[in-house]
Amino acid sequence: MNADEHLKSALQAIARREVPENTNLLPQIAAHLKPKETVPMKPKLKVLWTVLLVLLGLALVSGAAYALYTHFSGDAGMEAVSQAGMVSELNATALPTILPSATPLPPAVPLGTAQTLRGVTLTLNWVYLDDMWQAAGFSVSGLTENQRLGIPQLGFGRIQPEQYRGAGMTLSPVGTELEGIYVVHQIVRDAATYMTADTLTDVSVEIPLLEKNGQVLDTFRFTAPQVLVHQTPYGGGNIYAVRVNGLEMRLEWIALTPTETRAKLCYDQAAGTSLKLEQATLQFGQDAMSLFDAQTLPVQQVTETATEENRHCVEAVFPPLAQDARALRLVVDTLKDRTGADVPGPWEFVWPTLPQQTIIPGITPLGSQTVGDVKVTLLQAYADALRVAVVYRVEGAPEGQFASLELIDPEGKPFNTGVGINADENDPGVFTASLTFAEPPAYKADSDMFSHREPVVDGRFAGTLKITINPWEPQGGQLFTFDLDLPAYPPLVIIPAQTITAEGLEMRLEKLEITPSFTAVFLCYQKPSPADWMLLYDKTVLRIGQAQAQISDYALVFDEDYEIQKRPEWATLAGRVRCVRAGFALGHHSQPQTLTLTIAGLEQSVPEAIPDDQIQAARQKLRQQGIEMDWVTFSGNGGGGAGPKITQKPDGMTDEEVIKRFYEALGYHFHGNWTFSLEIQP
Repeated sequence: MNADEHLKSALQAIARREVPENTNLLPQIAAHLKPKETVPMKPKLKVLWTVLLVLLGLALVSGAAYALYTHFSGDAGMEAVSQAGMVSELNATALPTILPSATPLPPAVPLGTAQTLRGVTLTLNWVYLDDMWQAAGFSVSGLTENQRLGIPQLGFGRIQPEQYRGAGMTLSPVGTELEGIYVVHQIVRDAATYMTADTLTDVSVEIPLLEKNGQVLDTFRFTAPQVLVHQTPYGGGNIYAVRVNGLEMRLEWIALTPTETRAKLCYDQAAGTSLKLEQATLQFGQDAMSLFDAQTLPVQQVTETATEENRHCVEAVFPPLAQDARALRLVVDTLKDRTGADVPGPWEFVWPTLPQQTIIPGITPLGSQTVGDVKVTLLQAYADALRVAVVYRVEGAPEGQFASLELIDPEGKPFNTGVGINADENDPGVFTASLTFAEPPAYKADSDMFSHREPVVDGRFAGTLKITINPWEPQGGQLFTFDLDLPAYPPLVIIPAQTITAEGLEMRLEKLEITPSFTAVFLCYQKPSPADWMLLYDKTVLRIGQAQAQISDYALVFDEDYEIQKRPEWATLAGRVRCVRAGFALGHHSQPQTLTLTIAGLEQSVPEAIPDDQIQAARQKLRQQGIEMDWVTFSGNGGGGAGPKITQKPDGMTDEEVIKRFYEALGYHFHGNWTFSLEIQP
């Protein structure tokens, strides 16, 4: 490598270290960075956010049944929430996968190939297991007029389901196929692992193929080993059992198809009695309140099935529901005894949530937009109290396109966010962006630039995502807007009140805010000198359980040596201190774990002009290590700059290592050991 190449390489290294206030680092530049290279920020007189997030990587698990996409490799926090099924799929169907754990778990596997039986092809697309409800998604083609699907049956290996509370299946036409979703409410819980560790179980899915009269023609069978059982708050509201005049009736399941609505009803049948269900009505509407004024549909057919545990069961067939139906009401007014006399009810079942309205993490379609020749499709989205992350696909844009992203509040003002964007190395048209919410602006002059609204209200994030492709174009580029309304996970707020002294400097862990995907660390510390001292990026590590991450963004919040806003309320460390907020792309795993924050040093930002005597003293120290270099400054009518010119270095040493040693020789690194540890209880 010649001297000019040394200089070029070294200047690139410096460009990665220093992010001046007026610099716009485009993804074309970021694409040249190695994933683990540091990008420390140089705080000026306002809050600055370093765009450091390395988010993407595509993990594809394919089979004839479906393709499973995970877009967040490299970001431990987003990998965890994606695996936990917290990420909304906005224009794709994906398999909600295993929950995060303190130890790595095997990737999700296909649930079986597409099967064709008697001319009918059924593909199992996904399954989702919660310990209080479970769901499966599938597609079917080739059904004739004399064929129909029966209710799916799910098995869970060693775990026996308990407390069954009804099920529903919906078949909706999509092109030449029918898209199906099945939801069953029951407890699937392993007493040995419940609330203490992840529960993994083998899953079997059986879907019978029936003749129109109900005779079984064949059965589609799929299996999946070691699928994780989620534990999330339960939100069921459908009525399963009703007791009137001492007689209980249950709505065991309901199947909604384009040709009919079929329900299985079971009721008490004491020995020697013979009660018959002959009449029932069905209503449907947009919500539960609209049901009582909706058109009443009488039962068309009642077929008796086998008696089950002293209960008499029938299948009642009604006309199909409207495609936009979101709730139903089924009423049985009376039963008939063997003499033909009425046994009065009524038994009334209201279902405000049909299977297709069930909120299943990872399956929420939104759509795409086209402007001119460019099409943008929003694939995935996630929100919590600390950040929003989105995955989007760009088609038709010229090579080397760049996108700018903004989050806009409902009143039209942008949220103050730091933005990180990265392209998928396996699919260059797919990008992941993480938008991290900043602290309030440091300057009053900035206070009206951004939204003052809390980004998360009542557990949801509502706002508009603006994606502008090539905004520098004369016409301003192509603008795409997507309205987002996402579940947003609240933070776990901890006040550790821990102070550690290392090498004579006190550092205090003032506050932690932790979500499933991200951790914001609030620190105050004494500085070695009045200069601009930051946390040493590559020596700062956050560990939660067995997962760890380095700093992904950083903000200066308070420093008495700078004209910056007043001391924050959460800052309690006495004396002349600096307070910062450091972000880590790593969250809690919804279980008790140990959190450890290790800070092994501070680094001073490089001043605009380094005194020559300091440069010469540093060169002398480097010469003893076999390094020869000089510091070159230059200026012109377009500005100026400075950087190293390396002429000699030991074999195998990178220019980045030379620069690191140069800064250490200048005294710009301060080594210490501040390690904070605490137990978290999400």
